[in-house]
Amino acid sequence: MNILLLTDRMDAGGAETHVAQLARELARAGNEITLLSGGGSLIQELEAEGIRTLPAPLPTHNPLRLLRLYLRVRRLLRTGNFAIAHAHTRLTALLLRGCERYGTRAIVTVHAHFRVNALFKALCYWGHRTVAVSEDLRTYVCDAYHVPAERVTVIPNGIDCTRFAPPSKKEQAATARILFASRMDADCSQAAEWLCQMTPTLIHRFPYVSIEIAGGGSALPHVRKLAQTVNREVGWEVIRILGHVADMPSLLREQDIFVGVSRAAMEACACGCAVVLCGNEGYFGVLTPERLPEAARSNFCARGCKKGSAERLRSDLFSLLEKGGNSNPSACVAWIRANHNAEKMGAQTLALYLASRSHPIQKRLAICGYFGCGNAGDDAILEGLTHELSRLSPTLHPYALTGSPRRDAKRFGVSCVCRRSPLAILRTFATCDAVLFGGGSLLQNTTSNRSLLYYLTLVRLALLWKRPVFFAGAGIGPLLGKRAQQRATAILNRCNRISLRDPRSHRLLQALGVDFSLLHLGADPALLLPCPPNGRTEQLLCDNGLSPDASYLAVALRGGGETESDRKLIQTALRIVCERYGLIPLFLVFDPGQDRSFTRAACRAIGGRILRFREPGEAIAILSKCQLLVSMRLHALILSAVAKTPAVAIPSDPRDEKIPAFADQVGMQLLIPEQQSVPNLVEAIAHTLATRHTLVPVLCDSVAEMRKKAAKDLANTVEMIYNNNQ
Repeated sequence: MNILLLTDRMDAGGAETHVAQLARELARAGNEITLLSGGGSLIQELEAEGIRTLPAPLPTHNPLRLLRLYLRVRRLLRTGNFAIAHAHTRLTALLLRGCERYGTRAIVTVHAHFRVNALFKALCYWGHRTVAVSEDLRTYVCDAYHVPAERVTVIPNGIDCTRFAPPSKKEQAATARILFASRMDADCSQAAEWLCQMTPTLIHRFPYVSIEIAGGGSALPHVRKLAQTVNREVGWEVIRILGHVADMPSLLREQDIFVGVSRAAMEACACGCAVVLCGNEGYFGVLTPERLPEAARSNFCARGCKKGSAERLRSDLFSLLEKGGNSNPSACVAWIRANHNAEKMGAQTLALYLASRSHPIQKRLAICGYFGCGNAGDDAILEGLTHELSRLSPTLHPYALTGSPRRDAKRFGVSCVCRRSPLAILRTFATCDAVLFGGGSLLQNTTSNRSLLYYLTLVRLALLWKRPVFFAGAGIGPLLGKRAQQRATAILNRCNRISLRDPRSHRLLQALGVDFSLLHLGADPALLLPCPPNGRTEQLLCDNGLSPDASYLAVALRGGGETESDRKLIQTALRIVCERYGLIPLFLVFDPGQDRSFTRAACRAIGGRILRFREPGEAIAILSKCQLLVSMRLHALILSAVAKTPAVAIPSDPRDEKIPAFADQVGMQLLIPEQQSVPNLVEAIAHTLATRHTLVPVLCDSVAEMRKKAAKDLANTVEMIYNNNQ
């Protein structure tokens, strides 16, 4: 693959070293790499390794200079045949607007917090996909710049653990060496100044200590002056100013304690040093094996922590020096190697490139459903479908009918048209090669006949254009009235393939007389959603002020007049259970328009917290931390199953069999309306908690089998589309 990397400069620094290491890993994987930058000390190393580098003037806010650079990038994209252009700063990302016309997909990486204002929000370009190097930066770019959470992928920094490794044998030195290393600019040199200030006190108690400060930048003259003053005061060179260091691995292997943040702290940890995370953005303190996941959530930058001070740093250094440094270096080294090695970072980035690159369109598929209308369950279906379709056939181009086409096009990376526009629907059906109805209870008339008539009309329009029609993971019914059943049967018999998400829908259509050869048992497409990374859960809890160590009970309620009688029953039972087992209730709202007021009332009555989630993946992350789920919503149960969290299902409508059907398939506890009472619900929750350790393996096996069914079913549908079996 031909890849273009863009960044401002390539001097020593965390982001710059990340770009250099990424270029090495991608080149080792057999890709053609071109690096466009303003030059710097790392360029010669990359050129010596055979990586092509191109010089460019540093981007500035000068419009004329930006325009010249923009035109140069355009010429490069036009002639370079790049599949991917990957920018690592906001200004270089701005130069990639419109690169799709050259067959190039833009990827943008977020390395740090940026200044936010209305102008930057309007001008910033975040590419086809956005990469964040930590979970807190993912939250930041989604909140500050309104980047859709579905389009942001977390790929942590990678360290070359063959270069940054502990010494094979470290001799006992007469002095304890403390190192600070960072880009020495005003926004990241505070810890170096504190080290200089506390040195007289430090050596008074520990006279064998020596301090070294590495890095270059605008603040270096000021820090050098502070160091010279301290050295004159104590009478010897206790602080050495090293400036830029070319061989950081050798220097780190000689150190006992490292003070700093970000990538340099990770490299020090990989070399077996004791690490104190201390930076301008916050003070984390001593890095221990137990606190490594917490530090990784902010890319080891201590963002979100309390502000540091010279006193706090001195206290931690005193404690480490008394203990003799890192008490468990091997555990820290092993954790860095497992979670932040460069090879893993390169593989994850390359996988993102492969999933993002553009392909020639061979077939067009219209996807119909209740998407983009505010229901998180239906959006989970669309995300599961598009995720699996892109894996199965990159040359198949989906067009989704949604209620929010502009928003959903950004969220899911597919073309979207308005589901309420007859003209847009007709145009889409006329240009597509097939029509797919994805998941959900689309053919039902329990509330009114309008939904049933809408989807039957869509099927008729597709058949009118002689397009093959498929159903994937559909739920059928309830169909009330003989006329509705006859209409549905007549239309479904003209379809090409009908995949159903549960056996009850399968039996219903058989009883109605639908051709048995058309019917196949699959599963809900939402089950195809990938599980989020481990750090997502802790970050979401941290954002909401919740402790990762507490025990939580997830609750998903359903609003509406017909469920009002259930509210007090559920509230009473949840209050009893939470008090008895020390659980904190977390309320998830799957359909804000219908469920918000109902959920707020329940939350006020029993306490707990309503958690906002931007995408189905975040709901999975929250559910994975909970002991169990109590749900009146089908897709809350489905996402809970993906998260391997047991649940108690409470259907609100005795005519609706979709929740009982799913609970039966995965072995979840079910309370049908006739059984719903406070004692029964308390008993069901207590039984689920008591048998959780035996329920989880059964749940995992059931979900794995259903995932296979959903994937196989969609693969068969794609094969029929390409074979044009009508």
